[in-house]
Amino acid sequence: MPPASTSAPAPARDAQRSRVYRAEDAWAARLDAARQGAALASVGGSSLLLPAERRLGSLSAAADYVTGVLALPGVVEVVGKVPAPGLRTRRGAGRAHWEAPGVIALPVPQHGEPWALRETVLLHELAHHVGQASGRAHGHRAPFPALVLLLAEAVLGAHAAFALRVEYGTHDVKVGML
Repeated sequence: MPPASTSAPAPARDAQRSRVYRAEDAWAARLDAARQGAALASVGGSSLLLPAERRLGSLSAAADYVTGVLALPGVVEVVGKVPAPGLRTRRGAGRAHWEAPGVIALPVPQHGEPWALRETVLLHELAHHVGQASGRAHGHRAPFPALVLLLAEAVLGAHAAFALRVEYGTHDVKVGML
């Protein structure tokens, strides 16, 4: 009889990760256009006034932001009280990420635009934290997008959440339910 395998099973493939990123990048571009003064946006056949996406100037401002988001009544009502994640500077300028057991790592360059210190990036990474801490979501599979929508609506309002939902639909993202 062959010896039993001691290796852990391979993690399930995060099949909709790239679709989530494409949808959220399109949504972030809409919010950035609003920040730069764009008038009404055409979203799903509706004309909407989208909010300007906030940019944060430092890692400590980003930490205060995520703590505030987690304390919003609409968030607490759905997911309960979730401890705030730690934030740290990430080496390299290309990506932000969430890491267990509860840290958001953000690239904060010495020079140039700190692209990751913005609401859309923070809400995405915070949704990973909430999903893991509450046991509701793993990776980018449903219902992770539903968590991003929850956070987006709680912070940015119904129009911004609607715009994100349309982008998820356009990119065939399975949202799921919370």
